[in-house]
Amino acid sequence: MSKNLLGYNGKIAYIDLNRQKVDVKELDPQIARDYLGGTGLSAKLTYDLLLSEDYEVLKENPLSEKNPLIFATGPVTGTIRPSSGRYSVTGISPLTRIWGEGTSGGFFCISLRNSGYDAIVIVGKSKDPIYLYVHEQTIEFKDASKLWGKDTYETQSIIKTELNNERVRVATIGIGGENLVKYAGIINDEGRAIGRCGLGTLMASKKLKAIAIHGTEKVKIVDTIVGKELIKQAEEAKKGNLLKSTTPLLYSLYGTNCYLDIGMALGDTPAYYFTDTEFPAEKLTGKTLREEYPVLDYGCAGCTIRCGKQTIIEDNGKEIIVDGPEYETVAAFGPLCGVFDSKDVILANHLCNIYGIDTISCGVCIAFLIYLVENNKGSTKIKELLDDVNIEDIKWGNGKLILKLITKIIRREGIGDLLAEGVRIIAEKLGVDPELAAHVKGLEMPMHDPRAFAGQALSYMTCYLGANHQKCDWYSVEITTTSFPGFRVKIGKKRTSIKGREKGVIALQDIRAIDDSAVNCAFVSPTLDHIIGHINASTGFNYNKKSIMEVGERINNLKRLINCKLGITREDDKLPGILKQELKTGKTIHVKLDLEENLKTYYKRRGWDWETGKPSEEKLKELNII
Repeated sequence: MSKNLLGYNGKIAYIDLNRQKVDVKELDPQIARDYLGGTGLSAKLTYDLLLSEDYEVLKENPLSEKNPLIFATGPVTGTIRPSSGRYSVTGISPLTRIWGEGTSGGFFCISLRNSGYDAIVIVGKSKDPIYLYVHEQTIEFKDASKLWGKDTYETQSIIKTELNNERVRVATIGIGGENLVKYAGIINDEGRAIGRCGLGTLMASKKLKAIAIHGTEKVKIVDTIVGKELIKQAEEAKKGNLLKSTTPLLYSLYGTNCYLDIGMALGDTPAYYFTDTEFPAEKLTGKTLREEYPVLDYGCAGCTIRCGKQTIIEDNGKEIIVDGPEYETVAAFGPLCGVFDSKDVILANHLCNIYGIDTISCGVCIAFLIYLVENNKGSTKIKELLDDVNIEDIKWGNGKLILKLITKIIRREGIGDLLAEGVRIIAEKLGVDPELAAHVKGLEMPMHDPRAFAGQALSYMTCYLGANHQKCDWYSVEITTTSFPGFRVKIGKKRTSIKGREKGVIALQDIRAIDDSAVNCAFVSPTLDHIIGHINASTGFNYNKKSIMEVGERINNLKRLINCKLGITREDDKLPGILKQELKTGKTIHVKLDLEENLKTYYKRRGWDWETGKPSEEKLKELNII
């Protein structure tokens, strides 16, 4: 371990799957201070690994063995900080062909944190299916031939039995990943998911079925008292604030799906492939599902909210426990596809969990297909791809079709083979207007309509991942559950305008970069002083507001630099045409987004070149990136 580096294991494991060799290196204390851990550290490790010629290879083939897949925790993971049970996975996305990342909760993160390593960097490709077993600071390569073809739940169970250790935590891919569905995810702790960006696809391309960890190494932190005091202060601050007191209760009762009817009322929840925002929300709310089905509550490690839900349903005479469904999933398979049968939505969620694919991208791809058929666009080519699906059945509200299409996507059969590619490629292959494909930089739109919140729209346009609501949850700012007033992260007079608050979008992006590098969940949104306090209590780095925000800025700029090396320019910082069309009903009726001037202001404040989209050399030097 690096000397005097508290809050960390101080070691990085580099795994070469080609040679089945492990090389352990010390974590540089300065890199830890500059990038924290999690996605920030992973970006730095990736940037240092890739040569100029590697970027050229990855532009053409993101599944190249040169693409590093990195699992990491941060200095806050597993500490007393509320909702600190989280880990990250990063790589160049097979779906978007730019920087990709995701974080997941559960308990796998604690085993990874206690594994003796701050990050596990995986390069190369195995000839045959394998899984990694990490324990007692050793990493073993295990044969996974018998696991290939197993679903995510089976895989987790089989590995625990094989290792004769119920304390082992497993992160695995499913059959969707094995078949290289471009938006396959990684599943841990039964149904917790790193869903976006196709990182499960990257993992599968390396013939890596799973990582199993039994972590026993405790990480020493600087101060165990400060965290307790900060928690007491946060609890006291909630008293007298009705919104801050009731929001955690809503999450505890109904999970993230407590937002469905709220989102519809705000014009934030999309329906019928982003062409409407009005629908019978009461049929699918968390409250309704709780009334219709037995629902079990659970929380990730260190969680104070316990928003996790397991829904028990009966299908074909068999009882099934489904992890979820969460808001994004309900909206993607529900109103976005015009489906309001709760059982069909829950089963769609379950299929994605067991076969390991992203519910958001999957729902958007299916909704896109229905939209095209309903509007007679690309129908001739669509018919050529149909085998046992009737084109007359491709319509709004057909829940059974959704289930059938998910199965075809997972197996890459017929029309499913095209749907597995993502909406950008779907539009290209069908020869339809690319502006109809609902994505930014190749990543499908999440279930927060940009017409509802201009700040959310600006964040989608500029985010290093593309359309991702977690990297700047501006919708939560406008409904006052998130606020950092000193950085202009605050509610405005008009939520469909972000003029004068562009700095706030930048600041929230930087704060979320800190969260994803610390690593912790953003659902508990304390003050910046408390964020800093918990990080300092672990590391002793003595950050202040200026220095911690510089960390977030550095991380965002490094990821942008990686993207620029992969071909991203200013022309990619845009919303698709389908999301700029004026709606004729709902709370965002006649809203027309034109954010060109806001984008210019954003670029100026970021220190990015307007012609190329690159961070300026001056900015990169200022942040000690180059």
